[in-house]
Amino acid sequence: MRNRTRRQFVSALGVGAVAGLAGCSLGSGNVPDGDVEVGTNYFDPGTYTVEVGETVTWAFADSGHNVCGDPDDHGDVSIPDGAKPFTSYDGDNTGSTVNSGETYEHTFETPGEYHYVCIPHASLGMQADIVVEESSGTSETTES
Repeated sequence: MRNRTRRQFVSALGVGAVAGLAGCSLGSGNVPDGDVEVGTNYFDPGTYTVEVGETVTWAFADSGHNVCGDPDDHGDVSIPDGAKPFTSYDGDNTGSTVNSGETYEHTFETPGEYHYVCIPHASLGMQADIVVEESSGTSETTES
């Protein structure tokens, strides 16, 4: 009887694990074009570099996530002095998330390093960086 109970317990654990994972999406397979993919507890790439004036597009492969680049909304967020905060949600609605297959965009006008998070999953390590550099375009000057 003891062995049978152990088998039943192990079987129940397996069924429970599968049922627990059933609600977790691994992405819809319908990821829109973007610069940073947002998925199950990750931003990919973890560091993305752009030039001043460029727009970054976050593409959501998974629902239940957001983008927070506002230090007032989360203690792990940092942005350069004078930079405009950015969020994929409106106002104080920090729990609002973006649906799979959608995108969020922000144009960066201030150089420096921006550390941002997904508020619902920041404690799980869902944090990343945008590095904004001065334009690498060279301008030629002529001497008279």
